[in-house]
Amino acid sequence: MPKQQEDILITIVIASVFLVLIGFFLLLTVFVFLRRQRKFQQEKDEMKNKFDQTILKTQLEIQEQTFTHISREIHDNIGQILSLVRLNLSTFSPATPEDKFEHTDQLLGKAIKDLRDLSHSLQTNRIHDIGIIESIRQLMITLEKTGRYKTSLKIADTFTGIDKDTDLILFRMIQEIVNNILKHAGASSIDMEISGDQHDAVVRVSDNGSGFDTEKLKNAGMGIGLQNIFSRAKMIHASVDIKSAPGMGTAIILHIKPK
Repeated sequence: MPKQQEDILITIVIASVFLVLIGFFLLLTVFVFLRRQRKFQQEKDEMKNKFDQTILKTQLEIQEQTFTHISREIHDNIGQILSLVRLNLSTFSPATPEDKFEHTDQLLGKAIKDLRDLSHSLQTNRIHDIGIIESIRQLMITLEKTGRYKTSLKIADTFTGIDKDTDLILFRMIQEIVNNILKHAGASSIDMEISGDQHDAVVRVSDNGSGFDTEKLKNAGMGIGLQNIFSRAKMIHASVDIKSAPGMGTAIILHIKPK
């Protein structure tokens, strides 16, 4: 075979081997890409399932807390008012003074208003409609109206809320903090301060109650209320800082910095 033809044949063989290697490399690349894509999809599905489970768990927790809240409000507030109305009605006679009728009418009006306020506070759509600021303001007004608590609320002009879903979860966290104060703190004063903006907000809720040893909390573990707060905090990329000491009240600081 002439030298020239031999060189051409060698060149063709080398080129063919090179093309085969390139093809193999491309196939390997595609295989690795598809495998990684499949793995990524699996991880994405697992994350979605975990997120859905967290959402479901949160919804069930909120539902349970809602029923407890409704029961307490009906028993401690509305039930007592209606009992007074019933007592007044049982004493009515043709000689009953006009002011007693007016007082009974005022009691019924208060019971109706309290029922309406209770209904509004439990409506997710209402929180979306009136916004988180007004929802928090109404919550504090409701606490003040009980006559058991002095409240203060300071909201920075720069804070207008974060986004619809985050605002809802944040409001439920604030409700949980307040519920913990009502159940455990023995406080007479509740203060709330919100600073920052939609990109970096800080919510501070403090009371003048009995307080507790935070070191014992770390060792003994958190109760359901605090667990709910921390689990929801993860959902909105928030941190939770608890400052407390026996006899010194408690302050819970939420730092929300959405990603």
